[in-house]
Amino acid sequence: MSPDGKWVAAAVEISNAVALVDTATQKRVATIKVEGKNPEHAVFSPDGKWIFVSAEEATQVDIIDVAQQKQVAHVPVGKRPRGIGFLPDSSKAYVACELDSTVYVIDVQARKVIKSLKAGNFSNGVAVRPDGKRVFVSNGKDGTVSVIDTGTNEIIGNVQVGKRPWNMAITPDGKKLYVATGRSNAIAVIDTESNKKLTDIPVGELPWGVVIHP
Repeated sequence: MSPDGKWVAAAVEISNAVALVDTATQKRVATIKVEGKNPEHAVFSPDGKWIFVSAEEATQVDIIDVAQQKQVAHVPVGKRPRGIGFLPDSSKAYVACELDSTVYVIDVQARKVIKSLKAGNFSNGVAVRPDGKRVFVSNGKDGTVSVIDTGTNEIIGNVQVGKRPWNMAITPDGKKLYVATGRSNAIAVIDTESNKKLTDIPVGELPWGVVIHP
């Protein structure tokens, strides 16, 4: 969903495209081809100007200009980019590349990688604290969540959560992070100040993602 609520961007794997849907008319207004094969995540920048797209069979992040409704650039990263998270001011994007177990920090305006960080094994999900001071990355094979200090762009800790952590969501006040741990059939809850796990919430089989109601 775009920040202003006007658009929904849906990654369409089979056609290697992103469908742009007008929420007022509930109609698709554009099908935007991207370079990556099997696109998986299509994420709006907080300023609503860009959509960054990751794909399973790719070594780049594709960039869509929302106003032009077309791909205008790409940024080379590692193998199999997955989760994408932006800082609140849209200045930087953090991209987890699963097969490289690496997080790439992208300067959005310059459209280039400014740093790469070795995360845990099979890094995939990304969540950004609302104040922009921390970025959290789930590591599928390690069962951990890495914590990045955005002031230094360094990993300052790893939180053990459970088996196969996938996608995550953070509360609007930024105090708690909820992590779907697929092989543990639970949601892990992390205190984002102390970077410690508070509890596990049992759920159904193989949870994949989390959404928090505003």
